[in-house]
Amino acid sequence: MIERKSIQTLVYEELKRNIMSMKLEPGQTMSTQEIATKLNVSRTPVREAFLRLQSEGLVEMIPQRETMVSKISLKRVEQEKFIRECLEMGVIRKFMDKSGCEVEENMAELIQLQKKCGEEKDFVGFLEADDQFHKVLFDVTGQEMAWETIASRNGHYNRLRILYVQRDTAMQESIEQHHKIATLLESGSREEAARALSSHVRRLDIDEAGLIAQYPDYFESEGERSWENRIGSL
Repeated sequence: MIERKSIQTLVYEELKRNIMSMKLEPGQTMSTQEIATKLNVSRTPVREAFLRLQSEGLVEMIPQRETMVSKISLKRVEQEKFIRECLEMGVIRKFMDKSGCEVEENMAELIQLQKKCGEEKDFVGFLEADDQFHKVLFDVTGQEMAWETIASRNGHYNRLRILYVQRDTAMQESIEQHHKIATLLESGSREEAARALSSHVRRLDIDEAGLIAQYPDYFESEGERSWENRIGSL
């Protein structure tokens, strides 16, 4: 039976997709009525979607003033990155005990999808395929809750990644690292594959200073209130 999504969920997913792809830019204000009109829905599911996005740190709701896409907080980036690294490193050994041919074929398909997205300059699609590659670790080991924690708490870090992968060598480096991991798994070199994966996960440092210089309006400045203090209502 096909699950039918609620209007609120569809509105939430559309807004989140636009925020993550930067179609709705950091700092951009949003009107409940304008979005409701554009999506042909009432204001209620838009408000509910805003609240859900606020809980993920993607929307700032300032009482009696405005609702806007949150700017990228480097403090939150570090926290989201820490959560992801800890959970991925924790799942590696469990994964190494359960991986097999079917898993490796799945990973190979995702690498090919990354290559295709890279050739088409589809940065959002590239990162989605990248995340699906890592999600395999959690699916195989039955750690769906851990992956859901990552997926619902990565909005600031992933927007930084969207900016980063647009740089010349970033996508190719990720593809090469994924290919190395998949190749080592296929050859049965489990310990080497674990080390390669560990190196890949821990290499998630990004040239933040360079991106801030390139996109200064996208980042929360020291003079602005931090993301965790901006809680309001429509």
